Amino acid sequence: MTHAQQGWLPSGVDEERMTLYVSSQLVACGICFFAGVHAMLAGSSGGREPANMAFGCLSVLLAGYLALTASIYQTDTVALAQSLIRCQLAVACAIYPAAVWFIGLYAGLLRWRSWLALAGAVFGALLIIDLFSPGGVIYDTVVKGHAIVLPWGERVPDYVGVRSRWFGVYFLAKDAIYVWAIGCCVALWRRGSRERAWPFTLYLLVQGAAAIHSDVINRDGEPTVTYEALAFLALVLLMGDRLRRDLQHRTEALARNLDDLCTETLRRQNVEADLRHLAYHDQLTGLPNRLHLYEHLHEQLASATFPDSALVMFDLDHFRTINEALGHDAGDLLLKAVTGRMLAAVPADSLLARHGGDEFALLFMLPADLPPSESAHRIVREITHRLVAPFGIGAHDLAIGVSAGIALLPGMAGDVDSALRQATVALHRAKAGGRNAAIVFESTMQAEADRRLLLEKGLRVALERNEFELHYQPQLDRYDRFVGAEALLRWRHPEHGLIAPGEFIPIAEESGLIHAIGIEVMRRACMERESWPAACADARISINVSPWQLFSPDFVRTVHDAVGTTHADPRRITIEITENALLHDLEDVAYKMRELATLGFHFSLDDFGSGYASLGNLKKLPLHELKIDRVFVEGLQPDTRDPFTESIIAIAHEQHLHVVAEGVETNPQREALAALGCDAIQGFLISRPLPAAEFHRWLERQLAQQCVASD
Repeated sequence: MTHAQQGWLPSGVDEERMTLYVSSQLVACGICFFAGVHAMLAGSSGGREPANMAFGCLSVLLAGYLALTASIYQTDTVALAQSLIRCQLAVACAIYPAAVWFIGLYAGLLRWRSWLALAGAVFGALLIIDLFSPGGVIYDTVVKGHAIVLPWGERVPDYVGVRSRWFGVYFLAKDAIYVWAIGCCVALWRRGSRERAWPFTLYLLVQGAAAIHSDVINRDGEPTVTYEALAFLALVLLMGDRLRRDLQHRTEALARNLDDLCTETLRRQNVEADLRHLAYHDQLTGLPNRLHLYEHLHEQLASATFPDSALVMFDLDHFRTINEALGHDAGDLLLKAVTGRMLAAVPADSLLARHGGDEFALLFMLPADLPPSESAHRIVREITHRLVAPFGIGAHDLAIGVSAGIALLPGMAGDVDSALRQATVALHRAKAGGRNAAIVFESTMQAEADRRLLLEKGLRVALERNEFELHYQPQLDRYDRFVGAEALLRWRHPEHGLIAPGEFIPIAEESGLIHAIGIEVMRRACMERESWPAACADARISINVSPWQLFSPDFVRTVHDAVGTTHADPRRITIEITENALLHDLEDVAYKMRELATLGFHFSLDDFGSGYASLGNLKKLPLHELKIDRVFVEGLQPDTRDPFTESIIAIAHEQHLHVVAEGVETNPQREALAALGCDAIQGFLISRPLPAAEFHRWLERQLAQQCVASD
């Protein structure tokens, strides 16, 4: 409220025009109003500046208070003056709770809401009294006194009245707010918030000085004006400047944080780009990797307008040999050089990726001028032709071959996995066919691959389910006497029936299952040999051994243990090896054979003449028997010479080797072999391979015939 009620309201020099004092009140009103609007806008921005919002509300209320004060100084009627004074007191009752709200936030009080509630309760009660009592909180009645003459000559009307009984309560509550504000200021100083404490202290000093001035002039009784209402302008100016500075500092800090955030975001984007490049590209060659190829191919196959294309899988032939001989550094340099040549040869708008190791994948669209298969072959030939010239890697000139598998798309590939599988199957077929070739996938290849997978899965449980059988094919000497039998492995699949060894043995060798299967075959064959009649005491059982078994470091031990568990006599066991076993490490093979030979085992070289064995190898190995392959037996006739077969038998006898001919199916073949001096024969002419029970019955009949013949 103003001090007009206390007898110090100023009047202008000329009552017909606005006085200087009233003008100052209106100027202060305008400053407070605009400061309040600005603070409320700042406080409502994002809801993050509650102190600004409180200050804005306080400033707007102060502007209203000053406007009412100026209006009182301009009225000449008592009734209007009394109404304006009542409104002025009502605004004052809202100002002090707003001041508690702002000062509590400004000083950082933890319990500012409690103080606000207390101030709201006190001044809310005074507001109700002011609005509904006959006179008001300050005066019961108001009258017009003598005009006040200001020192500079202005005259303003003076209104006085009879004090209300609530007069003391109002000023006590107002002074309590002032004392509470001083306590908040002390708290700021003790907390070390000097930048906030200084402007607040200055305002309190100005407000205190204005209050003291008001008390002094009221005590003297001389009618004059005071400046306590204008002291609120100091609050608005000082606190507004402090809040503006705080807001500016926060804005600058926010700008710095925003710059840091932009810098960090850019850094993260660069890191993410690098990580994405690493995730989708091969680090060595820089080509797209398998994941990139997979996603790109998935997008292409999902497109409704996917054109005729080809997916090619390239594999460098014998790349492992280069790595083992020259080291991985040379292998890496070779891969980079291959990448450069392939990039120069691939069609435009194609995707060349490193699929892994020494495998590359190429996806390209097929031209429409030729059939798809022919177009794919032509492009692949152009690429592989670029790779024919030797690569200069360090001091070495390296020449490589390339195998390729081609899958025509979309074709039968409904998804990415199918497309990659088709190209891989075709690649494996190209490598199996002699390498350095390109094969286009056909549906029959998938059927073969599926059956191969089926057999591989079945092999892993075939031993546990006892699905393997041994069939025995007897051998007779030139006098029709039984001299032995060869144990031949068969697999009776529960769904696909009897499967020939030529189909599942290569799978067992590649998967490593051949070792467990070989041990089981050895054990069963030895048990079969022990069940033969005493008349067959000198007969031998022949057991085939895979080259992979022979290459195993513990081959000697496993054979010895398998035979030992059956108590079989090693001198009645012949181990058959193929010529392929001699290609890996002849010295190691010879050493293992000698170890077993000292234990009594005999060794036979199977299918002689169809592989790579040389006469020199025959002299290095502890062989006891040589088996002539069936291809040399098919065309034999008694009255026709066969120099090659005759030479084989002669050389074997020169080396003191027993000779067995396989695949004998006719009597003329038998007679011819007998004429050449062959020691024994084996084939359908004698008997097909028989299960154990049937073989035993055959053996009984054969022994009976031999007894009759000897009698």
